[in-house]
Amino acid sequence: MANHQTKTANLPTEAPKPDTRDEYVRRLIAALEDEMQNFIETEGIGENLTGTQRKRLFSAGVRNYGFIDKAFDIARDNPEFMPPHFSVEKLYENLRDLEDFRQCMLVLQQFLQIVTNAFMLQADSCYRDALRIYGSLQEQTRNRVPGAEPLFEALRTFFHRRRRHGEEPTEMELERDFKKLIHGKADGEIIIKNETPHQTGGVHEVIDHVHTGRSAFKAIAEESEKE
Repeated sequence: MANHQTKTANLPTEAPKPDTRDEYVRRLIAALEDEMQNFIETEGIGENLTGTQRKRLFSAGVRNYGFIDKAFDIARDNPEFMPPHFSVEKLYENLRDLEDFRQCMLVLQQFLQIVTNAFMLQADSCYRDALRIYGSLQEQTRNRVPGAEPLFEALRTFFHRRRRHGEEPTEMELERDFKKLIHGKADGEIIIKNETPHQTGGVHEVIDHVHTGRSAFKAIAEESEKE
C-alpha cells in the first residue's frame, strides 16, 4: 500500500499543456529558417538571381520538362549516340535532383497557399476587431467622452485618401466637407469658380480647404474657338 502511494505521488499532477498557436508558429518559422540555411549551404546558393540572370536560363515548364525527359530516355537507351565524354549516369543524377527540386517546389507552393489562406482569415478577423475599436471611439467622440477624440483621430487618418498633387476633389468629398462646414463640425472654406468658355478659354477652379488642413487646387484652362 505504501509503495502504491509513493508511485502515485511521483506522477505529474497535470498533463503538459500543448503549445499555443503562436508558440507553434514561431517554432515552425525557426525550423524553416534553419532548413533554408542548410539548403543554401548544401546547394552553394549564396545570392539571389537577378532578373537578367533569370532571363538567360532555360525554364523547365511542361514543354521543356517533357523535352528533357525524352532526351534523357534516348540517352539511356542509345548510349552509343551520345557526345564524347558524356556520362549517362551523371545525366540521370542531374534529372533526379531536378525532380526532387520540382517536388519540393510543389510542396512549398501548397504550403504557401495554406499559410496565405490562414493569414487572410486572421487578417480579416483582426481588421474587424480594429473596426469595432474605431466604431466605439467614434461613438464616444460623438458623445463627447473625455479623451476619446484624440484616439479616434489617430485611427481616422487611415481612412483619409491622399489626393495627388493637383488632383481635383471628387463630388463626394466636396459634399462631405460641405456638410461638415454647414453643421459647424469643421473649419475652413470651399470655393468653386467656373467660367463657361466663349471666345477665350474657360476656367474651372476648385479649392477645398476643410478641417484637416488639406488643400486641393486645380485650375483647368480649356481653349475653344467658335465655329
